[in-house]
Formats: sequence, C-alpha cells, structure tokens
Amino acid sequence: MNRDLALAARRFADAQSDRLAAVPASRLFRATVSDVIPGGAADGNALVRVLWRGAEFDVADYPDSYTPAVNHRVLCALVDNQPSILHHGIGHPYLEY
Repeated sequence: MNRDLALAARRFADAQSDRLAAVPASRLFRATVSDVIPGGAADGNALVRVLWRGAEFDVADYPDSYTPAVNHRVLCALVDNQPSILHHGIGHPYLEY
C-alpha cells in the first residue's frame, strides 16, 4: 500500500472512531438502515449500513431472523467498537433518528 493511501485509510479509521465515541455510555442506540447490499457481507449475506446522527456505519452483524430493509428503525449495540443490530423496532412515533 502506498504511503498516501495508508495515510488516508488511517484518517478514515480515526474519523469513524471519533463518531462511534459519541455513542451514549449505555452502548445502545437507535439508528436507521441506510443501505442494504445483497450478498455484500463476507459470509454471503447482506451487508447493512445504518445512519446514526448523520454518520453512516457498516454493521458487524444482525440476527438471522431479521431481513434488513432501507429505512427500518433498528436498535443497535456497540460491541468491540462495531455496531450490531439487535432488532427491528416497529410502531414508533418518530420518523428519523
């Protein structure tokens, strides 16, 4: 990897870490599914991205009983500094998070 690319990768990783540091102390947060890429995950399942406070994050995992879809409201937990979807919430009074 050339030096400029390595520097850009470190800056991106630092920015992601700073955003994730803003997650509340409970390590749980509500987010909105912003992108679903069928077959995009390493295991062949969908790669899911969530939007939280204006920042987009790749999700580490989600329950095998959940079929992700864009605009779903989900409860996430931060585990080893990676967001994991715990469940898809329904019946909520708010449109955005």
